[in-house]
Amino acid sequence: MKISYDAKADALYIKFQDGTSARTRKVEEGFLVDLDEHGRLYGIEIIGMKGRIPIPELGKITLDFPITGAEPAPA
Repeated sequence: MKISYDAKADALYIKFQDGTSARTRKVEEGFLVDLDEHGRLYGIEIIGMKGRIPIPELGKITLDFPITGAEPAPA
């Protein structure tokens, strides 16, 4: 899993697996879910983070967890 924040776009992205997303679904305004070709969760994008989470140092947050070879849970 990798969590990153783009200060210019004010967007947080949580990536759950390697590869590429096949499609994106809008859950609500500013909240998007990416799915892989099998319909499994690939990533989550949250736009407008400054208004959602009051973290002054949000631009400095990047976490990188190794993605294992295990199958991700179905979405």
